[in-house]
Parts: sequence; C-alpha cells; structure tokens
Amino acid sequence: MVLGVNAAAALAQRQLGVHIDPFKAYNFFVEVEGILVGGFSSVEGLESRTEVKTVRQGGVNDTEYKLPGQMTYSDIVLKAGITALDPMWLWYQSTLQGKIKRKNGSIYILDDSGIPSVWWDFFNAWPISWQGPSLDAGQNMIATQSFTLAHEGIKKSLASAAYSAAKGLL
Repeated sequence: MVLGVNAAAALAQRQLGVHIDPFKAYNFFVEVEGILVGGFSSVEGLESRTEVKTVRQGGVNDTEYKLPGQMTYSDIVLKAGITALDPMWLWYQSTLQGKIKRKNGSIYILDDSGIPSVWWDFFNAWPISWQGPSLDAGQNMIATQSFTLAHEGIKKSLASAAYSAAKGLL
C-alpha cells in the first residue's frame, strides 16, 4: 500500500506519538552570543549551496561526472522595528569604526507553546549593511530597519534535532 505524504505523516504521528506539524514562520527569535537581539519581523537568507563541478573524461564524450565543490552561504537579513535598545545597531556601529567583531548566533523557531523546537546556528558573522526606515507621516506603520550579516556557515543544530526527537517521545 502506498500512502500519500499527509497520510504517512498522520500514521507516523499516531504510531510514534510524534507531532510533525509544520512550525509557523512568524514564531521565531534570534540570539547572538547568547543574547536575544530583538524582536524581528523577518529573517531571510537561510541558505547554503554546494558548488557542482563537472568533469569529462578524455575520449569519453557521452559521460559527464559531477563532483562537489565549495560550500557557499547566503547573507542573513534580519528585519525589525526600531527600538531604543538596539544591540544590533551597536554591533554594526563597531563595524563602521573598523572593529569587526565576529559572533556566533542562532535562529530559533518556536512551537505553539513558545518553546524553541528547531534552530539553526550561524558562525563568525558580522554586520555588513544596515537599511533604515522609510519615514512617511501619512502612513501609520512601524519604523523598521534591516541588518545584513555575512557569515562563514550555517547548520541545523544537532541539539535541535535531538530536542525535537526527545520532545516527540514525551
């Protein structure tokens, strides 16, 4: 018997007691060096890619071999409302002064109870750009800013995977 994705998910949930419902994209937070750095309205750029190199064997024109190349990571863009307490701005300001402070951090997705369930760790990041708000007295909107972070790698935390598995067994 072949089950569809939804049926297989429901069966796994019933038999194992594991909830595999998708997490909500609006329920997350960001920390840098153990400090919650703000309430962000969006996080973009959670992306990594392996370059693919192709090689052809001499004299064999009908076969192309594919080999893994260099890993690349997209910049992370954090968007947030402007507040009086702004650790991201202080970090960016040190970059403007030529003091590059590389930091590690994490991006957490929370479950419906507000508990971190899945997260990604990023490494050796530093802010490379800031975009301030568009100010318009005719609009009733929150003033937002965005910070772009360069980094040297992102991975889904092993602790996240272990926590998610353990949580499903409870």
